[in-house]
Amino acid sequence: MKNHLRALTASALLILAACAGTQEAAMADTEPDCSAKCLLEMAGGFMDNMVDQYPDGVPFSETVRLTENGADIAIGEGIWKTSTAWSYRHTVVDPVQGGIGIFGVIREDTGEDAMVAFRLKVEDCTFTEVEALVVREGEFPLFVTDMTRARPLYYQYVPEEKRNTRDELAAIAEGYFHGLANGDPSALSFHPDCNRQENGFQTTNNPPRMTRSCADLYPFVYMHSYRTPDFPVIDTERGLVLGVTAFDMPDQETTIMIRGKPFRIDPAARRLPRTLFLYELFKVEDGMIMVIDAFLMNQPYGASMGWNDR
Repeated sequence: MKNHLRALTASALLILAACAGTQEAAMADTEPDCSAKCLLEMAGGFMDNMVDQYPDGVPFSETVRLTENGADIAIGEGIWKTSTAWSYRHTVVDPVQGGIGIFGVIREDTGEDAMVAFRLKVEDCTFTEVEALVVREGEFPLFVTDMTRARPLYYQYVPEEKRNTRDELAAIAEGYFHGLANGDPSALSFHPDCNRQENGFQTTNNPPRMTRSCADLYPFVYMHSYRTPDFPVIDTERGLVLGVTAFDMPDQETTIMIRGKPFRIDPAARRLPRTLFLYELFKVEDGMIMVIDAFLMNQPYGASMGWNDR
């Protein structure tokens, strides 16, 4: 570790210094290794150095693992080699797990925008895991990059009497994935004003094309099954939970009964078979899902996200 630290640049050492006080406090008070402020500073340094194409400015651990769209990459490769500027970025953090989630839009050296989502793991003030989802125009039907700021609701604190526990927030997010795979929202509660965005496009309460509500999950029953999700960020104070998973959708042509009516799954219309990589952020208050934002992309059926059971 000492040899690795000697190789770090001044930029990376500044990030480490920002966390040093937090780490000392953690040793004394059994608090998390890195506070929310520390994680936000580390995320900011990560993003700034990425568009500078300067990975030496980031405190990666000696054993760090990086993936992009499920494939292992070396430090400085992939989106690091092509990114030039951020036009949108939204960061959520979890000091308990040392977790960071990033949703953003980045300009590449081609002059085109890409949508990116990151899952970062921090231990001892260094990045030990970096998982990236990079979606470019044409890789998914929905692709809107004119976002400038995350919805204010994500920054608002939930009143203490309406907060859910960490376990409850994770269960609600997984319940949503289960509801998608089974076309059944009955175990979930949605706020009447709930809306969902996919890759920047509002897919609920958005006529004439998208008229469904957040609770209308039955049309997605073709999504079939999801893999064991990770919840790298859970924030009980703001009621946030980030879920990362993949849905496997086989080539199936069938008719099933939903709400007492036949529902036909047409493989051509649903572009089956395929696997969907998904990063999904939920805002929850008093057990109700308030808003949902998802970054997602299609991959060949059975493709691996490269981590654990995903």
